[in-house]
Amino acid sequence: MGTGRHASWLELFFDLVVVAAILQLAHRLHGEPTLRDIGIFVALYLAVWFAWISFTLYANVAGEKTRRRAMILAMFGIAVMAAAVPEATGERAVVFAVAYVVVRLLGLHTWAATRRTMLAWPSVQFASGIVPWAVSIFTPPPVRYALWGAGLTVDLVLSILVGGWRTRASAPSPAYPLPAARLDLTHLAERLGLFLIIVLGEGVLQLVTAAGQARWTADVITVAVAGFVLLIGLWWPTFSYGITPTEHGRLPVWASMPLHFLGVVSITAVAAGLGALMDHADGHPGPGVRWLLGGGLAAYFLGAVAGTILLRQRVFWLLYWGVPGVAAPVLLAIYGTRWSNPALAWLLVAVVAWQALYVWFDERRIKRRGKRLQVG
Repeated sequence: MGTGRHASWLELFFDLVVVAAILQLAHRLHGEPTLRDIGIFVALYLAVWFAWISFTLYANVAGEKTRRRAMILAMFGIAVMAAAVPEATGERAVVFAVAYVVVRLLGLHTWAATRRTMLAWPSVQFASGIVPWAVSIFTPPPVRYALWGAGLTVDLVLSILVGGWRTRASAPSPAYPLPAARLDLTHLAERLGLFLIIVLGEGVLQLVTAAGQARWTADVITVAVAGFVLLIGLWWPTFSYGITPTEHGRLPVWASMPLHFLGVVSITAVAAGLGALMDHADGHPGPGVRWLLGGGLAAYFLGAVAGTILLRQRVFWLLYWGVPGVAAPVLLAIYGTRWSNPALAWLLVAVVAWQALYVWFDERRIKRRGKRLQVG
């Protein structure tokens, strides 16, 4: 299960480099993004996340034996990816692809030194998803971007399917001659949580930056307050009832990883949407901004619903908690054109408030039932 150690200073520094990439990714959504822009944003985000998770899991297993030089080189590679993000589908596409391939190959090399097999999330040790990216360096668009998508899909599907099938294996086998790596789950939960905190902090930064540059009208103040309340509303359930990866407890690592990505990418999208509302607080939201906010919030709750299904949560919970959390933001994205920016912001807050209130009432109901059983 692991020793429960805390993140090292090097790991924290590594995470801060990822902040630069997240900021650049969020900046791609400024203005009035199209659905194509949002799709590219998700794909680039997934590439950065794969680079980050490769070394996060490596440092988790290596512990005090973590190779500092490899981590620093990976930080440099992710920094290059971050610098290339603004033109990742333009003049710097080859730079982004080369940096990604180098970081992933460096990750494969460092994993080999552990003499362990990462069965819980195997894409960090297999080059299947890297091959399309390497080929894309020598191909023109749009084939290049199709190869990126194929590589990311292979890595994601491979990790979920193989991780779910082989995660219980511990002894060497012909297919996996090395023993399975033993994750420090407390440390891993801390790293995943720190990444989420970084994303939420980036959202607050966008609000503060927009507020600092805007004239403080009633609409600007209303949107700013609603945005801050919304981010708090996302922070509270995430860290009160968040999904912690476990081997024999609640959710396994192979399930927690994609849900973590869905959580961070959706929160980043919501934060970018809030920044766009702040820029034009006295107007009405365009379709791109509505889908950033509504689609991002729906994706966040969709991840939560997927987690509760895997945990075999009660049907009534899914009906009264999960369905409204996914459906209401989508409806706001579709029909939100009739609302002003402040009104849309507070309607999104109402969705999150309902989720929190339902959890609070459900917990009180369970406690009352427990007391009645004790009395009886």
